[in-house]
Amino acid sequence: MSKLVVVIGATGSQGGAVVSALLQDPIFKIRGLTRNTNSKGAQALAAQGVEVVAADLNDEKSLIEAFRGAHAIYAITDFFEPFVKEGPEKAIEIEYQQGLNLARAASKTSTLEHYIWSTLPDAMALSKGQVAVPHFAAKARVDAFIKADKSLLSKTVFLWITFYASNLFYPMFTPIDAKPAGRYIIMLPVAPTTQVASLGPLSNVGLAVRTVLTNPFAIHNADPLSSTPARYLLLTTGFYDFRDYYNVWAKAANGKTASGTTNLDVEVLEISMDAYDTLWPLWGKEMGLMLKFWELVGPEKSWSTVHGDDVMVRLQDLLKETGPAMVGTEEAFGELDWSSV
Repeated sequence: MSKLVVVIGATGSQGGAVVSALLQDPIFKIRGLTRNTNSKGAQALAAQGVEVVAADLNDEKSLIEAFRGAHAIYAITDFFEPFVKEGPEKAIEIEYQQGLNLARAASKTSTLEHYIWSTLPDAMALSKGQVAVPHFAAKARVDAFIKADKSLLSKTVFLWITFYASNLFYPMFTPIDAKPAGRYIIMLPVAPTTQVASLGPLSNVGLAVRTVLTNPFAIHNADPLSSTPARYLLLTTGFYDFRDYYNVWAKAANGKTASGTTNLDVEVLEISMDAYDTLWPLWGKEMGLMLKFWELVGPEKSWSTVHGDDVMVRLQDLLKETGPAMVGTEEAFGELDWSSV
């Protein structure tokens, strides 16, 4: 008997990766939620056998109906659409409400066995109040809401998705061809030694979800006084300082950029936060705060839980028992088209 998996944002980057992975296993029936069922992306999913359904994250009732009969739900919110339109504070408010709507609708789904929630660490708590990262904030608050609902918590995996290889197509992270210098440069508001946790390709997100649904991981080292520990799954192929990260990119993109440069070299330059914000209006401050959080807290702590009864497992460790392996960072860069850079 097939198992119904509802995927939020099925035409988006994360949701699309989840759909692609689950389509490989005939045991899963997929219901993809999207705002526009007539879009090209939605029609392409329907052609692959996905049940495409319209739903509004701002409308809990529409979500309850869309979740009907679900065995599993992949839940994600979008901070950046309201961020661009209305700024960070309003975006936090909207994203938090959407996260609550999703969780409440999931808790009312009697058939539900797995709730996979795409979230991010509590930057304020981990930095002891020194750095607030707006696009992390609402997700961490939704985590707390889920933890207060013990029934939903028992079905939830909190998914931490790290830095995508494809993020280098966003202008603030794209290496710039400085032709007179004979190299590419990237300017960041942190030291080049600051470490980034690399996801590799988005296909690793689909792999994670499929693994959770087919091989639910046991809880180890849980607080015996906690009847329902929170389970976190960290998706990373490894930590790199930014110099090494861009050197991995250079090796993979060698001869494949717009200039056709061989012996590709990248220089990572530190600039001030104010200069970064001026260089990338709106986006500079938002991304800069994330980078500052990583620099201040450090690589391991920046992806750590804040409660003693939380349990974190790395996907790499989980896959040692189940396979296959995650796709690595260099391979992820090598699969992308850098001819526009």
